[in-house]
Amino acid sequence: MKALEIRDRENWLNLAAERTAGDRLSFQVQYWGLNPQHYDNPLHKHSFYEACYVRSGEGIYQDHNTEYPLMPNTLLLSKPDIQHQIRSRSGLDLWYVAFELDEPNSAPEAAAHYRELASSPWCVRYGIGETPTALIWRALVEQARGYDAQNAPLLSSTAHALLLSLCGAFTEGSDAEPALPPHKLSAHSMRSAVLYIRDNLSADLTVTDVARYMHLSSRSLSRLFQENLQVSCQAYIQREKLKRAAHLIRHSDLGFSEIAERAGYASVHYFTRVFTKTYGIPPGKFRSSR
Repeated sequence: MKALEIRDRENWLNLAAERTAGDRLSFQVQYWGLNPQHYDNPLHKHSFYEACYVRSGEGIYQDHNTEYPLMPNTLLLSKPDIQHQIRSRSGLDLWYVAFELDEPNSAPEAAAHYRELASSPWCVRYGIGETPTALIWRALVEQARGYDAQNAPLLSSTAHALLLSLCGAFTEGSDAEPALPPHKLSAHSMRSAVLYIRDNLSADLTVTDVARYMHLSSRSLSRLFQENLQVSCQAYIQREKLKRAAHLIRHSDLGFSEIAERAGYASVHYFTRVFTKTYGIPPGKFRSSR
């Protein structure tokens, strides 16, 4: 879809399907969205549900402290008050809707049943391409193509059917495939992070830089280092900086300002203070002791 057409459909959805109502359940929609190039968003949470349909692309979805791989025809459900994040290097074609129950206009028994969605063990479903949720969502977006006042009721009705279908999509009886095992950070990931740090020490490297390169959250990167090396990523970076500096002091005649720069320290005075604190003697005496 062209950018202008995408915005038009998104606008019509937000106009005609801001609130949906049925015989027993009604919903308040916070927003509808169609983003053909979604990359990263910060770790955050909502007071409402947010469902996302991955049409194409690959990435990672973090729900609380668990990470799941993203691929085409994946459905996500971010539940109220749960920290979550989407990350992608190549970009995702993502459709999404944020909503909550309109309790005063819903039947109490039906509302109680829908609230059970918050306690579902599922937050990710795979292979949803031909399930009711995906079929309804595609029909809804297609209906928004030719929106006018006359088909507004149909658009609202289809939107309501989609929100109802989400309950079934995240129950044991769903036609979608269950979530894959949580994403495990491999030994290969650990090696990639270590090599990146060693190759980029002179760039005044930070944990955020490494996390961005690895396409992980800073929290996940720290967990990777703690589990594999029993040190924080920050501590590992600092250790590698000092190891490089000590090697250059012992095996070169470079001045301390250049050594500090090559080891990733912007200030030779700060480098000298850190080195002295770690090794117990200043860089000059360390060199003379070789």
